[in-house]
Amino acid sequence: MHEVIKRELIDRFDFFQFDNMDWSGQGINFTDDDLDKLVIDCNKLMHTFEKDEIIALKCGEMFSAHEINYILDRVSPNFPNKRFIIVCNDNREFNFKYDYINALSGWAIVRETFMATKGKPYDIQNNKRSKLFLSRNNRGKQHRLDWVEFLEKNNLKDKGYVSEGWNGIFLEHLNNDFIETVEAFEDNNYEWNTRYPSRDDKSLMNFYNDSFCEVVLSSEYDKLIPFGAFCTEKEWRPFLMCIIPLIVMFKDYDKYLKYAGYDLFDDVIDTSFYHTDNLQQKFNIVKENFKIIENNLTTEGRFKDDIWKRLKKNQSIFIDGWDKYFWKKYNEL
Repeated sequence: MHEVIKRELIDRFDFFQFDNMDWSGQGINFTDDDLDKLVIDCNKLMHTFEKDEIIALKCGEMFSAHEINYILDRVSPNFPNKRFIIVCNDNREFNFKYDYINALSGWAIVRETFMATKGKPYDIQNNKRSKLFLSRNNRGKQHRLDWVEFLEKNNLKDKGYVSEGWNGIFLEHLNNDFIETVEAFEDNNYEWNTRYPSRDDKSLMNFYNDSFCEVVLSSEYDKLIPFGAFCTEKEWRPFLMCIIPLIVMFKDYDKYLKYAGYDLFDDVIDTSFYHTDNLQQKFNIVKENFKIIENNLTTEGRFKDDIWKRLKKNQSIFIDGWDKYFWKKYNEL
């Protein structure tokens, strides 16, 4: 799945695709020796490259942008006539000597996997909905445990579709699909004998079509080690599925979404939750937004027409593709 960005741009650039390289580190447990092995691999790859510009790409976990900078500092002096561009899902500001583009790679990945499963985004209509929100939670990370506890304390859980992977509760069960995990597992009925439910957003379209917003508890919201301000695929599904995005993420993450053209509805809901590190404050703002969405943005169980048009515009931006975002960033370098 991490190959999608490389495929989009391979005609113009050569690539270090770090996600697909041998990596001896594990989580926070890596050393300069581990990085130096990648330096050796990159130097070897350079001799096979023909293009003048090299993209150093990381879409998944592994490490942060600082480690890519470390590697390029040991590769670039050997190739002074090449231009190196870091494209990484570490959403911070850096002062590297190399050009830097925030990858927003989850966008490209979600779009490709949805289309690969023959999803039909334009089938999503402004139908009547019964749930206020949807919240997909797989691994029991602390901020997700805190969120479910918050919902229970505030009697909000019944107002939404809420999965709790750590308790074996998945939305798929409501479709009589009694999976035990949304991670990849062997299934001979699927291509390459593997099923990966968390990548099959199409199978959950009926829940999105029955909800007004998605509360996204991203993989992290405050940790910077070892992956940096790491973003994933989770943040992109509300834009695909035409519902209001409420993303619990790193502080100020909204500026990257706005730059890409997405509407976060900050004129009609309170988006200040993007601008605080306090998790409970984020939750309380989201709770108040539930009231706003229910009372001000909907009518007779549907989105108001003007809100629906804006949601469809978000979907159009999403479907048009990640590459437009990339070239906008590239042309500003």
